Amino acid sequence: MRAFYSIIFLAFLLISCTEERYYENNYDFQDRIWNMDETAVFNFEIDSIELPYRIKMNVRNTMDYPYRNLYIKYQLRDSTRLMEDQLLNLKLFEAKTGKPYGDHQSDLYSHQLILQDSVFFPQKGKYKIELKQYMREKKLEGVVSTGIRIEQIKN
Repeated sequence: MRAFYSIIFLAFLLISCTEERYYENNYDFQDRIWNMDETAVFNFEIDSIELPYRIKMNVRNTMDYPYRNLYIKYQLRDSTRLMEDQLLNLKLFEAKTGKPYGDHQSDLYSHQLILQDSVFFPQKGKYKIELKQYMREKKLEGVVSTGIRIEQIKN
């Protein structure tokens, strides 16, 4: 009976909370190579601080990508300070089988991964997200693009 109520509660949460795309932009890599010194930069403006946001990362790769995961240096800044600084390990392929995760279209695999959930920005204004590959490869092959999607969570 307890499991039944848990399922009902989760269904209610999913129905009652909706996400609305607030910002989305992608950065394409030349020749499907993410160079070690190349930073994908995303500038955006927050004009509402009353509701939380969900920050997601978009990644598109090919089967030429040589690893099962992708280490990313993720930084979020406002106009005066570094607000978030994380090293993230993103799984792109299943460890045992090598089967790619994500949506498949032609020779591309698209992933959308949550970087931060229920973020309240402290003030209105300009913000910047920076993404760097942290794989210790000067030329990381098989990465077509990366991007940021910010959703406003409404109750």
